[in-house]
Amino acid sequence: MRRMYLKIVVLMLLAWVFIQPQAVAQTAVADTSIVQYLERSNTGGAIQIEQPAELSRRVARVGEDVEQNMVKVPVYRIQLFSSNNATAKAQAESLAKEFESTFPQLPAMVSYVSPFWRLRVGEFRTYEEANAMLPVIQNRFSDLQRGMLIIRERINVPVHDYSND
Repeated sequence: MRRMYLKIVVLMLLAWVFIQPQAVAQTAVADTSIVQYLERSNTGGAIQIEQPAELSRRVARVGEDVEQNMVKVPVYRIQLFSSNNATAKAQAESLAKEFESTFPQLPAMVSYVSPFWRLRVGEFRTYEEANAMLPVIQNRFSDLQRGMLIIRERINVPVHDYSND
């Protein structure tokens, strides 16, 4: 009898250990921001937070309401420059200005991903479009052509609802 009681207690403890984290995880997912989590009554207090709608949008969790009308789309860019030397930022910015004056129809983006400053240009839908533009850019910036390469990136693009038009 005692052995049976011990087995039941162990099984109940195991069930409690495995079921409780899932219940906690499910309730946390329903909150779209820390503000909503704090406003819940079961968090230990009654908190009422008043804030502008813009602030609510900014503190929302990624992937929730903020990106609801966005879709990630692959694009191809040509990387003209990448360096981590002391003057890399100034070089990237001056090259971007030169590129934009030469090719005003193509965007130029300077970015910093530690420890490199990079200059990437264009927003091509296919690899073939980027590859067709690569020799044109290489001819204009011949001193950088050895380091040029085509990079695939994913960007957020707004989705427009045309159903009410």
